[in-house]
Amino acid sequence: MPITYSAYALVLTGLLLACSSTDKKDPALEEAARYHEQATAIQADIEPKIEQIDSLKTVMMVAKMPATEARMATLDSLKSAFEEWEANLVEVPGMPHNHTHRTGGPHHGKHKHADATLKDLPADQMRDLQRETLNAIKQIQSRLETVTKPI
Repeated sequence: MPITYSAYALVLTGLLLACSSTDKKDPALEEAARYHEQATAIQADIEPKIEQIDSLKTVMMVAKMPATEARMATLDSLKSAFEEWEANLVEVPGMPHNHTHRTGGPHHGKHKHADATLKDLPADQMRDLQRETLNAIKQIQSRLETVTKPI
């Protein structure tokens, strides 16, 4: 029994769709993954400083440094902001990543993410979310550098 032209076309179309749909990565998701990697690199960089905030506050009180109360309040705010940032960190679905932490503290070897991966979020929205996540950790980093500068 000969294969008709329409059956041949149907099989060929199915094969083309199957091959093309899984091989291409969405550029917006790739961009989102780059933002995520940058954000988690900053996270790994500032996490040791965040973990030392309580010790730093004790030193500041003992040394009676100028503007101690305001600086301690800022440090507490930064610690809370960092913890909230970590709790809301979301993976980019389908993108490989590698996170390392350099501290020997309680988070050593761990990388925190929110439980939800938001797999159904459109790629452009995931990119925007990851961009905002990166901007937020950069702000925390900048504020931390400012408040921990020696007087």
